[in-house]
Amino acid sequence: MKYFDREIVRPQIGLAYGAGMVEFAEINQNLIDYIELPFEQLRHSPSVGEIQQNVPIVLHCASLSVAGFVPPDDIVVDSINHSAIQTRTPWIGEHLAYVSADPVSEKLGGRGEPVSLTYTLCPQLSETTLNRVVENLSALKPYFPVPLILENSPQYFQVPGSTMRMTEFISEITDRCDVNLLLDLSHFVITAYNQGLDAFLELERFPLDRVIEVHISGMSVQSGIAWDDHSMPASSIVFDLLERLLASTRPRALTFEYNWSPDFPTSLLTSHVKRARDLMGVA
Repeated sequence: MKYFDREIVRPQIGLAYGAGMVEFAEINQNLIDYIELPFEQLRHSPSVGEIQQNVPIVLHCASLSVAGFVPPDDIVVDSINHSAIQTRTPWIGEHLAYVSADPVSEKLGGRGEPVSLTYTLCPQLSETTLNRVVENLSALKPYFPVPLILENSPQYFQVPGSTMRMTEFISEITDRCDVNLLLDLSHFVITAYNQGLDAFLELERFPLDRVIEVHISGMSVQSGIAWDDHSMPASSIVFDLLERLLASTRPRALTFEYNWSPDFPTSLLTSHVKRARDLMGVA
């Protein structure tokens, strides 16, 4: 089996799991170092882990509800731990978001059980949520053989009750606990666009020294709102931000999330991967 080389110094380039991406990685081993595989996919279809025979795996996750007030089920935590050991992932990327909510009142027809939202949601950016994130990370850390790294959520609207910007929120988290980051540059651009902020100025406020991995994907704008879109290529501003980021720090990994369309152009994927490898100084 092949594994992500935890001792290697040079940055590594990977692809998010999706139609055609494993085949591309196997054919282009000179360009692609790993596949980023969702824990949820591995849990649903354990056989997908067999790609590890040919391509190393980095584990991604959307099940721990790190920014939520309903803790994950013990079975889920144990399963993530097992997957981390199985894949020998160097870290577990997890969304700074929540996927479970408090039970709906029985008076309103609820069953008294936590509500599974099936989709990661950006939390309220407040002191209350900050404290909860720190508590959650402290509780979860002992369960895993590798570090959790937190991915910034895309912010599609101003979450009610928020008292700070996303960059301030994340900076406070890294100040209060020992955690590194997965900087999704497309999420970053989406948040800046939807909040009317300058993405380059916001990047200067971000704790770049904590960035271990970078995500790159596309976005689409509908009715004046920017949305995450993994079927689209990254815009020029994403690569401009990547250059600005690399002037300050050197992440260990960069993952292209072009995994929503089976028809994503191979030639475009190749050119973007080569551009990233050149920017990151990967031979």
